[in-house]
Amino acid sequence: MVGITLRDHLRLTFGQVVYRHKAHSRIGHVRARQARWLRAGEALLMTAVAGVSTAVAFGQGRAFAIAAAALATTTLVVLVIHLTLDLEGSAVVHDACAARLWPMRERYRALLSDLADDAIDLDAARERRDLLMNELHGIYQHAPSGDQPSYQAAGRAAAIVSEGALSDEEIDTFLPRSLHKTEKSATA
Repeated sequence: MVGITLRDHLRLTFGQVVYRHKAHSRIGHVRARQARWLRAGEALLMTAVAGVSTAVAFGQGRAFAIAAAALATTTLVVLVIHLTLDLEGSAVVHDACAARLWPMRERYRALLSDLADDAIDLDAARERRDLLMNELHGIYQHAPSGDQPSYQAAGRAAAIVSEGALSDEEIDTFLPRSLHKTEKSATA
């Protein structure tokens, strides 16, 4: 049986929090950008509808009337898609989740630092870990559901290859050198 130390557990949880923070941030950013593009497309289509409808109003003929109807229908479809997807709302919720995860990242990093500096003993570290886990559970419980493709795309964008987890080397990139695991194991 392979034992997992308190430090290992804290590092793994820290890595998961980092991954989820980055994923929610990325999903929020992508959805906000998609919402802006949809809104711009709607504005462009409405401008075209207004222009073609004006031409019809001034007697430009049947072709302009057909074009106005087609553009109006297309505009309606884009609007319904926009309203159905609610990309703005989704972006806000993912951004809010990322904002709640950021302090958790920092608190886990601080706990790892305190433990490494012997500023707290193992029992105090376990108590803080348990409190953090309960708070983290509350955040995850109210987190927006991210569809798997969105999480995978966010992970690729953040250069995180594995699903929902970070390797020791990846975790080390978010920690100060004194808390790196890969250097400690290389020198040991």
